[in-house]
Amino acid sequence: MITLLLTVAVVLTTGLVLLLATIIVRRALADRRRRREDSLRPAIEIAIVEYLAADEPGPPSIPAGREARDLVLLVALETAAELQGGERSRLVALLEHLGIVDEIGLMLASRRPRVRRTAAETLRQIGSEASTRRLSIGLHDEDLDTRVTCAAALAELADQDLLPSVIAVADADAVARPGAVAATLVTLGRTHPAAIGETLAPRMSIELRRLGAAVAGELRLFEHVELLREAMTSSDDELVARAARGLGMIGDDGAVDALLALVGAEGRAWFVRLAATEALGAIGDPRAIEALERELTSDIWLLQEKAAAALRLLGSGGDRALRRAMGSALPNVSDQAKVALAR
Repeated sequence: MITLLLTVAVVLTTGLVLLLATIIVRRALADRRRRREDSLRPAIEIAIVEYLAADEPGPPSIPAGREARDLVLLVALETAAELQGGERSRLVALLEHLGIVDEIGLMLASRRPRVRRTAAETLRQIGSEASTRRLSIGLHDEDLDTRVTCAAALAELADQDLLPSVIAVADADAVARPGAVAATLVTLGRTHPAAIGETLAPRMSIELRRLGAAVAGELRLFEHVELLREAMTSSDDELVARAARGLGMIGDDGAVDALLALVGAEGRAWFVRLAATEALGAIGDPRAIEALERELTSDIWLLQEKAAAALRLLGSGGDRALRRAMGSALPNVSDQAKVALAR
């Protein structure tokens, strides 16, 4: 027993010594790398600034070595975040000239998912058209985060031929990464607004259609009002609510009748009525006054609040409805009317 305990103690002590030695060596290497970076960074920063400031710049003189190239990329990414237009394009061209973009593209073929994710994110930050081919290959990566990051990058860079592939990735991964897919669609809506119509098509997953409806509304994409109106006929309440809200943001007066039908629809979730109520207020059509006045007496407090706020947006007719509501025997109704009129 004593021999066993001694053996265990020796093993634990040896392990502890090795762990401490590893920590000391890693810290020493990190300190050495930091000192090396601190000595290289000023020269690299000056070289990049002079390159960007020159009228007809030639490639700047960059120190040799892996550490220097990594630092060039780091400084370039930090600088690119503050640049736009020609200066940013010139900086990206420098990274391409130095072969750094190609090196990062090769990392997308790594066996390690973490390396591929980092490469995809770095290419997205660079925004180089030269990386389009490699990013398009990354759309088929087995790693979900790599796929989604490549799709986000291509939403900014891609030509029309690659948009269907970007949307296909968004469709496949909308459930697993709704936030990332939504961000991709926002980018797509700004760079290729017509493509958002594809996300609203009935053949797409309900998750993607919901996100597409939200983006179409937030970006005020009037060209998609017909698809949003069609989405309001869906059996999916969440999609209907987002489509209704989107039409309100766009200000589509052609959707008023359909929105009025939703306000009084039986069997629909309360949040569908809420979205339709808000949309009618945003559109501002006086035909909505009667329906909104009825919503003021709803047994759902939030619906009462939104109906009162919507009526306030409908001009003198809405104000008259609110003043009538102030005389209601129902305290909630009169209170909501008073609050709305005080705004």
